[in-house]
Amino acid sequence: MIHFEFDEAKLTAVVKNAVAEAMAALPARNEPPPAERKTMHSIRELSEFIGCSTVTAQKMKNQGRIPYRQVGRKVMFDSVEILRAMEKGKKKR
Repeated sequence: MIHFEFDEAKLTAVVKNAVAEAMAALPARNEPPPAERKTMHSIRELSEFIGCSTVTAQKMKNQGRIPYRQVGRKVMFDSVEILRAMEKGKKKR
């Protein structure tokens, strides 16, 4: 059996060091995990993504609260841009 002798100061330093290393390895609490980019091609897909009705999703798009791109009649929504816009909207309130 191995026996180590530590005085209180050395033990405190070892524990603080171990805790600091463990904390550094954890993701920051305020940072959400990186979002996987997804392109949606309909209001229905958008409403499922943000968890609301299609009517509410359409209103949010029309009010400019949801970023989108439109080519002709085709509308596209980018999940990362939507999450950023929704986060900005939360901070304003």
